Amino acid sequence: MLNQYFGNARYRSVLVTLLVLLIVQTAAAHEYWIESSNFFLRISEVSSVRLFVGEALISETEMPFQASKTNSFQMFSPNGAFDMRTLAEDDRKPIVNFSADRSGTYVLAMERGWSYITLDADKFEDYLTEEGMDYVITERARLGEAKKQGRERYSRYLKTMIQVGVNRTGNAKARYGGRLEIVALDNPYNKKVGDTMQFQVFFGGAPLASKAVFADNRDGDTVSTRKMVSDKDGKVEVKVDGKGIWLIRLVYMQRCSKSCGDADWESFWGALTFGVK
Repeated sequence: MLNQYFGNARYRSVLVTLLVLLIVQTAAAHEYWIESSNFFLRISEVSSVRLFVGEALISETEMPFQASKTNSFQMFSPNGAFDMRTLAEDDRKPIVNFSADRSGTYVLAMERGWSYITLDADKFEDYLTEEGMDYVITERARLGEAKKQGRERYSRYLKTMIQVGVNRTGNAKARYGGRLEIVALDNPYNKKVGDTMQFQVFFGGAPLASKAVFADNRDGDTVSTRKMVSDKDGKVEVKVDGKGIWLIRLVYMQRCSKSCGDADWESFWGALTFGVK
């Protein structure tokens, strides 16, 4: 079939255009999130836990577990913490198969180490605008860097919540100490469609105020996104208006206060996923 397409100039043009669009979309799709094949498990039932990169819960690529890039990967249960790196295998997809022999809400938290990227000034500003980081655009203008390449290093702080059995446990609302952390102030598994949930964002242990926070919801093929701004206490409120998977996410960026190698800015990407039915 591909040979037939390449034999026709018109189809060659269409195919090249589609490939270019795919490359552009993949380059722009830079969010990571952890997704369980099932967020509602019976005791001892197994779920595949996967790491995706994409945009607004639309996956472009599934990532394997990368030991060299993973600073920590922990499970927080009603009974304590467990280092998931002892179970995860390097270069494996899914990153882990999860099951639990006790009822409760389980939190999996992963921290990925620094990566580096350099973008042309226009692309960097587009990215800052898309992620709600106008304060960085303002700071670059103040520093006379608006036309300068954006040199950035970034790290990721990813969490997912999985409900096992019927007991909704308080550890779902706990803070686990990530440098950037999104905390659910309500256990999402106590919520249903139509309810409201609160989340609080922390950076370096302090509430992160006046920053853009996004909530994505995917139910089958339907995806919706809304943007909020954290209040003075780092809190946002989200109406749970759909079932399926939810992703609460934000990016926080700051000027490097000390040498960052080949970067002038450092960003911290937070993501929290859970299910609603």
